[in-house]
Amino acid sequence: MNKNFEMKIEDIQQAITKLPPDELTRFREWFREYEINADTRELTDSKQIRETLRRLRGSLKGKGVLKTLMEERRKESLL
Repeated sequence: MNKNFEMKIEDIQQAITKLPPDELTRFREWFREYEINADTRELTDSKQIRETLRRLRGSLKGKGVLKTLMEERRKESLL
């Protein structure tokens, strides 16, 4: 955010309460779309992370690296 222009939630709330009905409707529509897109981005990011971890786990498992790591962790926990 630009350091010269900072808005607090109170500023935003006050601005919204001053909107005429037609602009308030436009704002609601925009905000609805904004929320949908934000939720979609979060889901996409989560899906990408899970997929990357799944592939990594599979590649490590195939090379025995995961098994070795788990054995080392088990030994450390016994100490």
